Amino acid sequence: MEIGQKPNNFEELHCKFYENKYMKFIHKAIIMLIAGSSIASSELHAQHQQNEPTVAIKPDQVVAVQLYDSKGKKITYAKMLNTIKKELKPNQITVVLYGEYHDNPIAHWLQYQTTSDLYQTSQNMILGAEMFETNQQQALNAYLLDPDTQSNQGGMFGGGNDAYEKLKKSTQLWPNFKTDYKPLVDFAKDNNLPFIATNIPRKYARLMYKGGYKALDTLPLTEKTLFATTPFPYDSTLSCYAEISKAVGGHGMPATSNLAMSQAIKDATMASETIKTFSQLSANTSKGAPIFIHYNGCYHSDNHQSIEWYLNTYYKQNPMATQWPLKIITISTRTQTDVTTFDKNNSNIADFIIVTPESMTRTH
Repeated sequence: MEIGQKPNNFEELHCKFYENKYMKFIHKAIIMLIAGSSIASSELHAQHQQNEPTVAIKPDQVVAVQLYDSKGKKITYAKMLNTIKKELKPNQITVVLYGEYHDNPIAHWLQYQTTSDLYQTSQNMILGAEMFETNQQQALNAYLLDPDTQSNQGGMFGGGNDAYEKLKKSTQLWPNFKTDYKPLVDFAKDNNLPFIATNIPRKYARLMYKGGYKALDTLPLTEKTLFATTPFPYDSTLSCYAEISKAVGGHGMPATSNLAMSQAIKDATMASETIKTFSQLSANTSKGAPIFIHYNGCYHSDNHQSIEWYLNTYYKQNPMATQWPLKIITISTRTQTDVTTFDKNNSNIADFIIVTPESMTRTH
C-alpha cells in the first residue's frame, strides 16, 4: 500500500494514539500500515473492538454525540456555531480545520450542517479537503462547473447524474465519497463556491518517504507545483511528527525521519494550497476576507500542530498578513464508550471536540 493511499487508517489510529487508551494495539497497527500491509480499515476497527473489553453503559449514557470545548466543558451545537460566527469578520481571514474520523457518520453530518449554517452568515466561503489531491483539481472543477444541476439527485447522498458519473470516471474517489464527501462537494456546486483539492498526490508522499528531498528534486517543474515548495519548514519536535518516529523506533524501519516528513509534506501542502487560494482571491476584496473550511483527518490538525503550524508559518511570510490577520479554529473528533463524561486525555486537542460512541456504526 502506498503512503497516503488510505490515510484514514494511519491518521485515525494516530488520533487514538493520543488518547493513550489502546497503545499496544495502535503501535502494532501503525507499524503494519506504514510497512505496507494491505489490512483494511474495517479489519483494523474489528481488531480494535476485539481488544477493547465490553463495558456496560446505563440507558441515560446512550447518547449519539456530545460536543465539548477545549477544556472539556459540555457545549451545545448552537454554542459552537455562534462562537465560530463571532470570528467571521470582514477584515480577518478565518480558517476552520474540521478534523474527522473518516468513517464517522456523525462527524460527517456535523461537517455538512456546520458548513450550511456558517454559509448563512458568510457567503464568501471556500471549501477544501484532504480527500482530494492537487492533481485532481481539474476533475473537481469540471464537476463543480458542469451544467448538470441535479447534484443532489436521489437525496442528500444521491448520485447517478451525468456530472457525478463523469467525476467517477475521471479521477479516483475515496470509497466513502458518495456518503461522506459528495454532500459537501455538492454544497459547493449548488452555491457556486470553490472547492480546493489540497492534499499532495500520494506518489510524491511515497517518494518523500523512500528518498527524501533528493527524490523530489529530480521531478520536472510542472510536477513540483503539485506540492509544497521544498525544502519546506519542518520541526521534528512537534509531537505529531515525533510520535511517528517514536512509534517505529526499534522495528528496523528505514529512514524514520523520512517517514515523519512524508506526513509533514502533506500538512505543508494542505496549508500552502489554502494560502495560495487566498492569494488568488485577494484581488477581489469587495466581499472582505473569506472563510475557508477545510475537512481533514483529525491527525492533521490536532493539538494545534500539523496544518495549523504550517498555516501560521507560511502566512507570516505572505504579504496578505499585513492586510488581513489570520484566525484558525479547530474541531476534532473522538470516540468514547461513554460520551457523557469527557476523557481528560483529550483536553486542548482542539477548540471544539465532537465525541461519539465507540460502538457507533461506521460508514465503511
